[in-house]
Amino acid sequence: MKIRAILLATSLISSPAFASNINFDYVEAGYAKLTLDDSEISPKGLGLKLSKQVEENFLLKARYIQTSESISNADYDYGQFYAGFGFLTHLDEDKIIEISPYYGKLKTEYKYSYRGGSDKSSYDTTAYGLEANYHFAFNEALDMLIGAGYERLEFDSESENNAFYQIQLNYNFSEKFTFNFSHKNVKDYKNTGLNIRYNF
Repeated sequence: MKIRAILLATSLISSPAFASNINFDYVEAGYAKLTLDDSEISPKGLGLKLSKQVEENFLLKARYIQTSESISNADYDYGQFYAGFGFLTHLDEDKIIEISPYYGKLKTEYKYSYRGGSDKSSYDTTAYGLEANYHFAFNEALDMLIGAGYERLEFDSESENNAFYQIQLNYNFSEKFTFNFSHKNVKDYKNTGLNIRYNF
């Protein structure tokens, strides 16, 4: 219900009386933060993303996030890789709906050091997801993404299904460069990023 209200409000705010800068051809990099709901640590690191529109209604995209944190004698490393494709429906020049399935790999590495040695372990998780994103522009400089989706995480002996939502605010401060804030909220974890994007 909340998502429907937000979509209605944003459709009324945005106006078709300008040339939209919504772009799906870019590379971006920036600060990434991972928040784990069942842990006190909040690893930080680097996020990378690539998107390429190969046809008017089809795109390819990939994302990689590497975060880490050290507490006392313990080191935590988290890697996330996602790859997928998207189908685009152009409602207007400044309003686009994107439906994207994706595949992901999540890797956790834990190392504990003690006098005389250390212990190290790693865990791999496979992710399958489907997201629906609504892209819209407020004006030539400012556009936004609001999305929701479903993600299945498969561990060694069990699996978990979660719904999620995500938002992204893009500020196009030149034709080639964009600054954005992004946030994805899944049940057990959250990804937050501040990124610089190069549009090509």
